[in-house]
Amino acid sequence: MKNKFLIKFGIVVLTLSLLLTFSACDNGSGGGKQNNPDGATKLSFKSAASYDYLKTLNGQMVTINGYLATSSPVDGSFIFLMNLPLQSCPFCVPNTTELSNTMEVYPKDGEKFEYTNQAVQVVGTLEVAPDKNQPFTDMYGYQFNFKIVDASYTILQAEDLSEDMALWQKIANTEVINDVYKMYDYVHFLCAWNTYSVKSWTDADGNTHPGYYLWAADAMNYITKDGAQWNYGYKDGYFDNLIASVRAVDATAYEDLVQNIEDAKALSEKAFGELKAGNYTYETKYVEEFGTTDNIYTINKGEELLAEWTQIYTFFSDWLGSWEL
Repeated sequence: MKNKFLIKFGIVVLTLSLLLTFSACDNGSGGGKQNNPDGATKLSFKSAASYDYLKTLNGQMVTINGYLATSSPVDGSFIFLMNLPLQSCPFCVPNTTELSNTMEVYPKDGEKFEYTNQAVQVVGTLEVAPDKNQPFTDMYGYQFNFKIVDASYTILQAEDLSEDMALWQKIANTEVINDVYKMYDYVHFLCAWNTYSVKSWTDADGNTHPGYYLWAADAMNYITKDGAQWNYGYKDGYFDNLIASVRAVDATAYEDLVQNIEDAKALSEKAFGELKAGNYTYETKYVEEFGTTDNIYTINKGEELLAEWTQIYTFFSDWLGSWEL
């Protein structure tokens, strides 16, 4: 049996911080209370999850409120618009290029966006991909079924924000959402450990070592030893502690999120049970990517586990998108 060590995988974790100061200043297009422009359709992050709905608005003027992600290109060529403030980068599902509660907004020709950490109202033209199976791909490789083009934004004042934002800011000002992101990365590993690999590397002596896909023993060692704690914060009582932290913010306001975590807990137990029971197969074959022969594992219920993971994650993604400015 090989003794392998898992290199850290997963998504870039979002850093949430709410040090918001709303003012009446803007980006040069005028101050004052914001109203929907004449003829513009009010778009929401939640409604933007429906490709069929977006198709009905293709080519039309839309408006939406949100925040600029701090990872928006520094050259101002476009922005990542999100419904959460001061995020370091858009959140993407593990092992995919699809983004959650995020949309891309492009300025008018010859113009650029300046970054602000204040809430903004965007106005522009909605452009939808002709086929949802062939989305737009940006310079980073992220994929979207739509984007807002020929756009501009103005900074919102505090009184322009919905009352629900007070409830959202209450939980976003904690580490809870950040910890839920880690939880989903952890559960994804349990459901699809056989798809994770270690890249080829060169040691200090100049010797090159080929990469490899994880074996079942690697996954078990990683989950039960320090790896899961280092990368995902896993420890005894992991899910129950996360639920307790949600209820510590508000005892009753986020019970839909609590149920989502409960569902993720049940799935993690199911996936780990499959691993412990040895419900997997493998074949030894040459892996062109690494230029070596390796054991390639298949989890017997792999497709079922990933389908359940996707369903539970989608609920969380929709929950994130439901918080509107």
